[in-house]
Amino acid sequence: MKRPERTERERGRSPKLGTALDHPKMKYRDFLEGLGAAIFGVDLEGRFIFLNAQALELLGYDQQKNELIGQHFTKILAPEQANVAVGLFQQGREIRPLVLEALRRDGRPIKLEVSGAWVRQRGRRVGALAMAWAFSAGSAPKPTAKQDRELSKLDLTILQLISSGLSNREIAERVYLSTHTIKDRIEKIMRYFGVSRRAELAATAARRGLV
Repeated sequence: MKRPERTERERGRSPKLGTALDHPKMKYRDFLEGLGAAIFGVDLEGRFIFLNAQALELLGYDQQKNELIGQHFTKILAPEQANVAVGLFQQGREIRPLVLEALRRDGRPIKLEVSGAWVRQRGRRVGALAMAWAFSAGSAPKPTAKQDRELSKLDLTILQLISSGLSNREIAERVYLSTHTIKDRIEKIMRYFGVSRRAELAATAARRGLV
């Protein structure tokens, strides 16, 4: 399988993702450990340079040994899925929510919902970060009869994205709508739940089992 190749510019004195994560003031690694989701960081060649505790636990790897560091990301993917992921990586595309079949350390398959984005420093790519959750087709919350009348599937999707910490612009990109439309939908959802802040909205949705 052909691995992504770096450009001449990227082979030069470009910043490294590992350096960016270790920024002394920002403490990005601490932040990524506390997100509550599996986080994977890869360099420009697709090799793992960071996996948080949730990622290692999800895939059944020892958190102390962290055997995946330095391995290409295709190591954790089923063969038929690896080609898809490598294609996206080579094209330099951001990964919107996508379901991929991964392999745990013991070889057992696990379906993951994955979102990924490039990390840039001074305008240049230094690597990529992906966030993943275990995916189950039957795990999506089912609204009550009243919610089914007043909250659409789009509203429930927006609720989940808000709870994941996405901005209006990022949500708009995920669901292919304008930022203005998303702003209006969120205001409608807030009125429905009787809250005025996004944090309150996320907390309320979580209490009701909607996210």
